[in-house]
Amino acid sequence: MSGATDRAVPQPTRISSWQRAEHNAARWMRYWGYADATARPGGPDAGVDVRARGALGQVKYQAAQVGRPELQRFVGARPRGSTAQLIFFTGSAYTQSALTYAAEWDIALFRYGLDGAMTPANDIARRVQRRSVARPAAPAPATRPSVSVRAPTSPERPFWQRALRVWFGVTLLLAPLGSLGDEKTYTGPPALDAVKFVGILTGCWLVGGYLLATRKGPRGKPSEAGTSRPPATPRPSAPLRSTAPSAPSAPSRLAALSAPPPADLVAEAARMLSSGRKPHEVDRVLRERGVRFLERGRILNEAKRPTPRP
Repeated sequence: MSGATDRAVPQPTRISSWQRAEHNAARWMRYWGYADATARPGGPDAGVDVRARGALGQVKYQAAQVGRPELQRFVGARPRGSTAQLIFFTGSAYTQSALTYAAEWDIALFRYGLDGAMTPANDIARRVQRRSVARPAAPAPATRPSVSVRAPTSPERPFWQRALRVWFGVTLLLAPLGSLGDEKTYTGPPALDAVKFVGILTGCWLVGGYLLATRKGPRGKPSEAGTSRPPATPRPSAPLRSTAPSAPSAPSRLAALSAPPPADLVAEAARMLSSGRKPHEVDRVLRERGVRFLERGRILNEAKRPTPRP
C-alpha cells in the first residue's frame, strides 16, 4: 500500500455516469491509502478500471446484480505474478455465488450509492477500510453510539417471489370469511357447521401465516461480525436511513403509520426513480437501510406522485 493518502473523506458526488463512478472509486481508493490510484475512463483497461501501485479496481455501473463470472474475469485481468489487492465496485448488489468466490480469491467488494458513498459488502472490504492510514481527529458534532454489525446468514428471496407469497398469504387469511353462507359446505347441524368453520379457519390461517412469515427467505441465527465501527473506517453520509426504533411498542407503531413518511426519504426515493431506477430496486435500497415493509410502501407511493407546480 502506498505511503501517502488523501486525508479528507471524499465529499458526496452525484453518480450519473460510468465515468463518474470510476473517478469516485479512485477517490475512495486514494483515501484508503492507495495514493496513486487513477481512473482513465475510455482508455484501454483490459478489465481494470482503476490502477494503483498496490491495488487494482473494477467498477460496474449497472442495475443487475454482480455474479461470479464478472469476478472471474476481473481475476483473469490481474497481471501474472501480481499480488495487488483486487477491489470491486458496483452500484447494485452481489449474488451469493459472487460473495463465496470473492472470499476464496481475497476480493474486496464495495457498493456505492447515488451520492458516491461506499459501503463494504464483505469482510475483505472492511479489512481494506481498517488498513487505511489514520486521519487527523476532527471535532464531531455529537457522540455516535457504537453500532453492532450483523452478517446475514442467507440471501433474501427475489422481489416477485416475496410479492407472490404476500398475495397468497393475505388471500388465505381472508378465504374462511368467503365460505360463510355456502350451502354446499355447511349442511348442518349448527354444531357440525361450527366445527367445519373452525377447521377451515385454522388451516387457511396456518398456511397464510407461514407464507407471510417466510416471504423474505429462511432465517438462521445471525453471527456477530463486530461490536462497533472501527475508528479508521470512513463514515460516508447515508441518505436513506430509517429513523424508527428497532422494536417500537404498539402505540408507537400506530403513530408511525398515521404520521407522514419522512420527507428526506421520499425526496431521495423520488430522485432515484427519476434517474431510471426501478421501484423494486429502490425498495431494495430502502430495505438495506433498515426501513420497514409498510413504511417502504408509503415512501414509494409518495415518491411516485407528481410534484405539484407552484
